[in-house]
Amino acid sequence: MLELRDQIAIQNRLQSCMEKAGLDAMILTTPEVIFYATGFASQFLYQSNNIGLTAAVVPKTGKISLICNEFEKQTAVSSCKDIDIISYPMWIYIEDYATDDAAEKPAQPDLNQTFRMAAEVIKDKFPNAKVGAEEERISHTKWEFLQTQFPGKLSDCAAVLVESRMIKTPWEISVLRRGAEISEVAMYKTAHEITPGMTEADVMRLFKMNCQAQSSDVMDILQAHTVAGDFAPAIVPRHNRLRLGDVIRLDGGPIYCGYGSDLARTFVLGNSTDKRREEIYEILWKGNRVAQNMLGPGVKLCDVFNAVQATIKKDIPGFKRGHHGHSIGCNRFTEEAPFISGTETLEFQPGMVFCLEMPYYSSKNHSFNIEDTFTITETGVEFFTHANETLYL
Repeated sequence: MLELRDQIAIQNRLQSCMEKAGLDAMILTTPEVIFYATGFASQFLYQSNNIGLTAAVVPKTGKISLICNEFEKQTAVSSCKDIDIISYPMWIYIEDYATDDAAEKPAQPDLNQTFRMAAEVIKDKFPNAKVGAEEERISHTKWEFLQTQFPGKLSDCAAVLVESRMIKTPWEISVLRRGAEISEVAMYKTAHEITPGMTEADVMRLFKMNCQAQSSDVMDILQAHTVAGDFAPAIVPRHNRLRLGDVIRLDGGPIYCGYGSDLARTFVLGNSTDKRREEIYEILWKGNRVAQNMLGPGVKLCDVFNAVQATIKKDIPGFKRGHHGHSIGCNRFTEEAPFISGTETLEFQPGMVFCLEMPYYSSKNHSFNIEDTFTITETGVEFFTHANETLYL
């Protein structure tokens, strides 16, 4: 699937947003953003999150440059296209690169090296360049170093990246659609396999297996499920036994070809539960329907949020949420800006992909979420997935 990725389309999108911001170049340092810009997912960077192991330089014109260690260069060459690849030595012995006069190997990478190399790439192309970098994601010392390289010309590029990433290419939309479909199939299959006496650990194991069974391109599984009165998700699963009448909320999805998925399905274990729980789900469904009927190009995100809040508060006066959905892309946590919130005046545009969600958490009434993924089209909206309308599957 990755081989179908359109690097030039993403490059053009980034450069168009940079032009509006008046930037000559950007230095990208976080794993997801580097993957978005180049198609290269650095295993070293994703797993360690040691900023500086890999970087990308986006110029205002021409190809994007990837800076990575020589061990990962082979992966970059085999999986990326239409980018320039620059590598630096690592502590690892690689026969293919060995020479008699090579310098001694470092014990660990110099995490400042990629910043120095990125600065050199930019200076060679654009003297006196205006440069953007991910200010909140790099250390103070690295930000200070970049300020010495581009005095008075350095700024945060977070807004540029949000603007670029919120409109997806056709390939990105197809990947996000497939990831959502995998998650939905896995959720309904898992729901039908859960039996009384199972635990949260069993639920997580089933969901993981049901995701991975569908595609070899599933890289990882994000799980934020909750069962019965345990309303907070746990990365280390608990072993409380499920009983008939418990509400189960499945939330999350696979990381598919580097892109996240985030759905939620809520259901009762068995054929009956407390009446109030049924009422809560029906109320959340009212909010969901209001939102679905509003979605389309030109609609403000805040208008959808406010309509949902007003609908749910009629029946649950104390109900408050910060948002009712979020953009989704190649972010490991899946939630990314912009958000369907009361302060977001941005309008939905064709090519956006969002998750719409209606959560409710309670130790007494148990926990709920109705969450689906959709894309905005030229004429309306396309939902990739479709949540169950009642608690009983």
